[in-house]
Amino acid sequence: MFLSSLENGKVTKTACNAVKFDECCNVLCVGAGSAGANAADSAAREGADVILLELGENIGGMPVCGNVTSYYYGQSGGSYEEDDRKNRKDTVFLSNMRQWEQRQIRLTERLLSSGVRILCRHSVIGLYFEDNRVIGVLAFDGKKEISIKADITVDATSDGHLIRMTEAKKHYGRPNDGSFVPFGVFLQFTKNGSLFSKNNDSGIMDHYCAKDFSEKTIMAHANASYMLENREVVGCALHTGIREGLTYEGEDAVLYENLLLNKRPEKILFWAYSDLDRHGSLRATEEELFQNWWVIANLSTVTINIPVPMGSVVPKGIRGLITAGRCLSCDTYSQSAVRMNRDMFRMGECLGIATAMAALNGKDLLDIDYAEYLARAKKRGCYGDDTDESFYFDNTYGIYLNKMKALGRTPDKAYEALSPADHICEPITFDVDRNFDLLKTDAPGKAIWSCYLAPDRDAVRERLSQEMQTADDTLYRYNCAIALGLLGDERALPVLREIVQNRDCFFFTDNRRSNQFRSAVAVCLLGRLGTETDLPLLTELLSAEELDRPMYHTLKPNYLYHTEPDRNFVYFAMLTHACMSIYKIHRRFGLCMEQLHRFFHAYFEDGSVLRRVTDAARGSAAYEEMNSFIEHMLNITQPKS
Repeated sequence: MFLSSLENGKVTKTACNAVKFDECCNVLCVGAGSAGANAADSAAREGADVILLELGENIGGMPVCGNVTSYYYGQSGGSYEEDDRKNRKDTVFLSNMRQWEQRQIRLTERLLSSGVRILCRHSVIGLYFEDNRVIGVLAFDGKKEISIKADITVDATSDGHLIRMTEAKKHYGRPNDGSFVPFGVFLQFTKNGSLFSKNNDSGIMDHYCAKDFSEKTIMAHANASYMLENREVVGCALHTGIREGLTYEGEDAVLYENLLLNKRPEKILFWAYSDLDRHGSLRATEEELFQNWWVIANLSTVTINIPVPMGSVVPKGIRGLITAGRCLSCDTYSQSAVRMNRDMFRMGECLGIATAMAALNGKDLLDIDYAEYLARAKKRGCYGDDTDESFYFDNTYGIYLNKMKALGRTPDKAYEALSPADHICEPITFDVDRNFDLLKTDAPGKAIWSCYLAPDRDAVRERLSQEMQTADDTLYRYNCAIALGLLGDERALPVLREIVQNRDCFFFTDNRRSNQFRSAVAVCLLGRLGTETDLPLLTELLSAEELDRPMYHTLKPNYLYHTEPDRNFVYFAMLTHACMSIYKIHRRFGLCMEQLHRFFHAYFEDGSVLRRVTDAARGSAAYEEMNSFIEHMLNITQPKS
């Protein structure tokens, strides 16, 4: 037996004799947030002896301590819905249904009735292993250490606090630079007698570094002070809104490539539902497949029915330990989708069923009777919709927001005011013949992605090339070139160059927000298909005079293209894509990277480029994203010694 712990961020192992444990249970859930609390309740209702351990003084996670009092996407179903029904009838609290005190009271009632032992103000400081199996934890309550033995331990800390104490292979942040998407500061305020919540996207920080976390969080709250104008702030979230964090190598994984190409695993734990909610605006540095989906095909808010594999919550080679919540085996893109409140509630409930089955039958999670698990999860209603349809244009959330504004109501009241006709959720089929004519519109995304997925790509290339060359309509010709460029066909180059030369602020309209600018899409594709002859045109986009063009001053901040009042979003998109395209051409043709590094160093050195993009304060999302991009460009062009 040995005790595994963290010292200065590194895993250490200490041999120990047989431990006389202070407490024993079938299932130990560490972290009483959305997934952990529901996992504990569910496992107890399945007959397991359960301890729920929480670092803080409040249970419930972000829906309680983070002011995330409304729902985004995520599927409905499961025990949390009964809590919501009770909250709707509650007339005591200021906000009927979604005030955080209501949520905590209902959740506490449910946990106590199911027999869960709740231990708040306890932090896990070590894991007890026998060979490759976690058999318990060492915790600290502020005064003394306590050892807890468990058949199954659930890391529901969201940020992998227990996983970090193991030798599982871990991944932090974006694949290109290790940074994280902007975190959120959630404020509650009253205006005209109604209660509202607002998420303020803040800067980029490493929340595993105490110093960086403290500095950035304080700065973000200071930057959010503009919310005080004409409003009365009721409260600021106890928990900072961290969206993405550590992932690890599991026995299976949720991969965005499988989601976009509609590949499904054999054993599914539950179904999640969301768009790839990748906060932040820097798309020029993303991985190519994600860029294909979000930028070139302009499908950012297409929602996806997401199968989460059973093995994605089991760290590879480790037994007795599973995870619940957004820390799971996945890539950073799919993690941005598998984190919605409703899905985390349901994930926890599903895991409670599975862990109880494993613990009470002396099995590992992956060895339980899957058919029996499936029957139990479906009976409870927490498994989710396993329909054959995978992709949707779902406008319900957008209509809900608009109705909330129009009615001047609190979020729950606006949601209740929606009629069945308001819930428009259009399934999408990516079929070339069915969608091809959409290339003649300002919403060509389905057609572009259909061309990309087509089994006979050669035939599609020929069709696109022919239409591009004969089309009289400029919109149709340009869209054909973009689709052809996505297929890697150099015949698109003359028209792509034309789009950049005649650049404007035209943007597509497939989505309810985050629509892409056509000129920036063409710049992105030039980086993949262009040659050295394209460098002067791309470099022209970096000049100070470029910002004088009317295209950068035509559009006002608009939810359709997801911009902000403190950032010139059109200029930001064009500039960042141009820089990356210049770099890609240099790399592909073996041009002098040292010379390019010197160019970018001189270009960004005095800070004027950053200030052309944004006048926001240091620490804001707009400032930090541009600053992060500058650091990235200097890093990737740095000659290797």
